[in-house]
Amino acid sequence: MYPVIPIGPATIQTAIAALIVAIWLGTTIAERECGRRALNGDDAWSVVMLAAAVTVVAARLIYALQNFPAYESDWIEIFALTPGTLSLDAGLVCGLIAAYAYVQHRRVPLARFADAFAPGALVALAVLALGQFLSGDAYGAPTKVPWAVNLYGETRHPVQLYDAFAALLGFVLARRWARRRLTDGTLALFAAAWYSAARVLIDAFRGNAAVLPGGYRTTQVIALGVLIAALWLLGKSVTGNERPATESRPPSSVLRPPP
Repeated sequence: MYPVIPIGPATIQTAIAALIVAIWLGTTIAERECGRRALNGDDAWSVVMLAAAVTVVAARLIYALQNFPAYESDWIEIFALTPGTLSLDAGLVCGLIAAYAYVQHRRVPLARFADAFAPGALVALAVLALGQFLSGDAYGAPTKVPWAVNLYGETRHPVQLYDAFAALLGFVLARRWARRRLTDGTLALFAAAWYSAARVLIDAFRGNAAVLPGGYRTTQVIALGVLIAALWLLGKSVTGNERPATESRPPSSVLRPPP
């Protein structure tokens, strides 16, 4: 595995490099999709930069508050950013709230804007999964399958590659769907449903996820909830677009009065 990438005399953590590439590539695709949907591509960069900044700052502050005794003797360490010292789940929630506030402030059509981000988001998730594979994060459970990888003294499922493949396949399907005339929000819901369904299956082979009673992973339960919500909203969208059938009228000859 390659936890760090050498760049001349310096090095960068693989997870950080993958995050930078994922944000750049995903936002570039979203910017182009915005142009196809009569949206301002600059809004894509603005909302991503805002969400990323709020996520990192909030994740670091929340982690520091949760582990405040560790920083009492040297509070300057609070400003040291490493992936292991970030409360990313809580930070991501703050970042999404900031992004939503920006969209509302700019009066950007939320559903259409989400559709513009859907293909790029799937590519970004694939890049992040590849970064996890290279760094050894989010590793798989022990297995004897022929394509297993040797990690931490055992042969394991390369779940990060499963994840990357599922996200890239979803991207291909989303791009094909994007050429059709769809109701605003449909493409984003499809992407959410696709990736959530993939995580429900893939996370069964993870080795570092918390296991609930019954053998299910916490991430599987969360993904299943997102999948059900996305499918429900897709169903409502399809039902709402159905036009009531016109009532059949009798032939004009039947309506014509007799001579």
